Amino acid sequence: MSGLIVKILVSVSAVILVLGVGLWLHDIRVRSQLLSVLPPQGNFIETDNATLHYLRRDWDKSDKKSKNQPVFVLIHGSSANAQDMMLALGESLSPHGTVLAFDRPGIGRSLNKIDNLEMSDPRKQAREIHQAVRALGFEQPVVIGQSWGGSVALAYAHSLGSEITGSIMLAPPIIPWYGPDFWAYRLATTPIIGTIFTHITLGKYGATQLDSGAAGAAHPEVTPDGYVRDSALALILQPNAFITNAVYALNLRHHLADMQTTYEDMPGTQGKLMILHGDSDPTVSINYNAMPFLAKRPDVELIELVGAGHLLHHTWKAEITAQVLRFLKDGKVTSGKHQLAKAQ
Repeated sequence: MSGLIVKILVSVSAVILVLGVGLWLHDIRVRSQLLSVLPPQGNFIETDNATLHYLRRDWDKSDKKSKNQPVFVLIHGSSANAQDMMLALGESLSPHGTVLAFDRPGIGRSLNKIDNLEMSDPRKQAREIHQAVRALGFEQPVVIGQSWGGSVALAYAHSLGSEITGSIMLAPPIIPWYGPDFWAYRLATTPIIGTIFTHITLGKYGATQLDSGAAGAAHPEVTPDGYVRDSALALILQPNAFITNAVYALNLRHHLADMQTTYEDMPGTQGKLMILHGDSDPTVSINYNAMPFLAKRPDVELIELVGAGHLLHHTWKAEITAQVLRFLKDGKVTSGKHQLAKAQ
């Protein structure tokens, strides 16, 4: 009888193994198809703790008005990558200076050289990106970050305030929040189970969620045509990138809790901080995040975009570019809260 049980167990194990390998190979195929149609990669640069992938648009010197043009450093949000930010703002900013868009450490095509948990601190990510900016020959960047990247833009100012021209934060998480975590992030970071999920199921499941996820972020506005393809959103379906992104998402609130104790004491940031945030953002609340920060830092400029969702860097790109250029022209922000509506 025991021999029969052993045979049954062996047979069942063999079936599970074959099924698992089949699902794994199918997931690889799905991911390969998704990644094969993405925009081409850019360049790579080594920092102390990461290999950073970045895109670059050089200043259009045919339209130059000054020899001292700024460098714009674009930092993407959760689940996104450098292509998302370059697609949104690269074309409109490049006539006014060089534009660099980075895949944050461990996300997109970038790699971490240290543990994901250690790199989950946005201040750590800001220092790695700044090291790359300096290595590329630039100083005093105008840092522009969206969503999670907005938290990095804040951390950039928090840690390196005297070394930036300004920090422009687009719908940034600023205040630690409470509540349940996204189930897929918890699953992806669970030992063994997470590895199985990200290598066997993620590609197939994720492929069905890209369009709806983007639409949800843009709500109540609409994503641009071809956004999922043109922004290379499918890069997040790479197992290592997804796990890294999950670790970052699960730990951001803890880092913000630490950072907020010194929001009122950020040397070198007076007149350099601007927030643009939609009043209809379904993902990051302006009232929960930007308003309390403004109360702590009345020198900050908060521009409330009437009707904007979380994908404001695409849906309000002209208005955002205009505000960045106005800040550069004035040499400082206009402190306080202001409203901005789209021209009819």
